[in-house]
Amino acid sequence: MVEEQHIPKQYRLGPNPGVTMPNGMGDFLLGSVVAGADGSRTVGQRRLGWAWYDNTENDLLRQLGCVKGNVVQHSLRGADIPTETLDNLSNKANQRWPQPWLAAIQHSIRTRNLVATPIAEYVPEVLVKERIALVGDAAHLPTPLTASGFNASLEDAATLADCMAKEIQGGDAVKALLQY
Repeated sequence: MVEEQHIPKQYRLGPNPGVTMPNGMGDFLLGSVVAGADGSRTVGQRRLGWAWYDNTENDLLRQLGCVKGNVVQHSLRGADIPTETLDNLSNKANQRWPQPWLAAIQHSIRTRNLVATPIAEYVPEVLVKERIALVGDAAHLPTPLTASGFNASLEDAATLADCMAKEIQGGDAVKALLQY
């Protein structure tokens, strides 16, 4: 969260900005403007919340012990993020994100008011047993941080439909499920 007063006036959003989710280059950003700590919704008195999903720092998170194997151990506080990594993030942000999110990210990097949270998602080994198939959240248990649950559900449904369409004409629904 960044106090809106730290965002240059020319970049501040209007009275009801809602939520935004711009795409980057293999990553994405979730941004929202929320009431200030005192509950104010007046422009200049609010806060900007942002979450940047960037999967390019996996090696760093492993080196610093945040992830062991495929198990998340802990998040990384801003004070513990190497300066070189913060500089790289700052440069990436300049290339990827529009205002006011860029200003919010740059402020968070300068003040080290950010957290790197490793994300692990459960990917099942088995989706089908006999005549039952799991799809969507029941199959993948996605983290809300990536906003990928709905897309994964659609992909599952489309894949299941393709498999069923190919085999249903032959009358072998079990074979279609196994292909899924």
